[in-house]
Amino acid sequence: MSASPLRLDIVVNIRFPGPRAHGIQVAAMAEALAATGLVVDVVVPRRYPFVEMDPWAHYGVRRTFRVRRIASLDAIDLVKPSWQRLPFLAQSVSFGWRALARAAVERDAAILVRDHYTLRVLAGGLRDRDLLRVSAEVHDLPDSDVRRRQLIACLRSLPAIVTITHGLRDDLVAEGLDADKILVAPDGVDLAMFADLPSPQEARAHLGLPVNMKTIVYAGQLYPWKGVDTLVEAVGKLDDVRLVVVGGQRDDLERLATLTSKVARGKVTFCGQVPRQAVPFHLAAGDVLALPNSGTERISARYTSPLKLFEAMASSRPIIATDLPSLGEILEHGSNAHLVAPDDPAAMAAGISALFDDDIYAQRLALRAREDVENYTWAQRGERVARFLRDHLQVGAA
Repeated sequence: MSASPLRLDIVVNIRFPGPRAHGIQVAAMAEALAATGLVVDVVVPRRYPFVEMDPWAHYGVRRTFRVRRIASLDAIDLVKPSWQRLPFLAQSVSFGWRALARAAVERDAAILVRDHYTLRVLAGGLRDRDLLRVSAEVHDLPDSDVRRRQLIACLRSLPAIVTITHGLRDDLVAEGLDADKILVAPDGVDLAMFADLPSPQEARAHLGLPVNMKTIVYAGQLYPWKGVDTLVEAVGKLDDVRLVVVGGQRDDLERLATLTSKVARGKVTFCGQVPRQAVPFHLAAGDVLALPNSGTERISARYTSPLKLFEAMASSRPIIATDLPSLGEILEHGSNAHLVAPDDPAAMAAGISALFDDDIYAQRLALRAREDVENYTWAQRGERVARFLRDHLQVGAA
């Protein structure tokens, strides 16, 4: 006898709560899926050192789901970064096997897996009838041909797959997967966080930024494929323009600070990481918001669905972004954003000038983006994913 799932384990090998966007996505989706009537457990490792922190408060979500921590062999943070590969593998293996043990016992729960290695362990260790209740959410594909083939083999054994872009879905179909078992569900936003934002001048005054200087804001991670290097170089070409950068890890901040000292000295303010609840206020400080993704890597060009994209749209500010297939699934040049060629500082600088030089055009883009983002809330995404899982997964299959 089989039935649609009532319980759902979201299984993901991350530090939870943590500083990165995938934790926000997991928490937001757990809340959204629970709102559809599913009983949701977020299954994560107990990481070392363990910091007692309330994940619901950290992510600003309701306490409508549970967090289940399972042990893993974690020595990652006991060694310096250059030595962390083997400890990371040991932690991944131990978490995967503990997740498999839980899945073998908790047979009344459907499973949504969020990381590749844990998926490989579950796909290889569960019986075929148990795989009927397992799904995967895929955010990228490995660059290694071997690991890519291994992932595709695992996905082929599952009845349901969620991707965040059509480009990612298309690449999976090209690998031979059935398009009918793939749902494309871009990431989303909590619109309530962006209600009643102050004017750019008010937000800048509160943050101690120059009130009357034209300001661009970027918020997010600072990995090279995020393209912030190009944005810094573009700002260096402009007069009377300031860039505010929110977020980033230490190594990336150091890289960009070095670049700034060479090409944009005195024009960039680095805010570092801020609490999630403070992000809307920092975005509000911008006259223009930037998404300068690079086109040099597949994750950026085809696979990413940035949380900050939807947050920028919700902020009612004009957006300048790079013209890439991933961003183009949501943004349209001249309609809800101004798109420019990727990895081209001169094109980025010209686009920024176009927005500052034409207030009517800039405000039209901002208003349309705010209208369009109404279709990308976490609640709507949760309803779509829950319906898809109920239609495709079978719990208690004979």
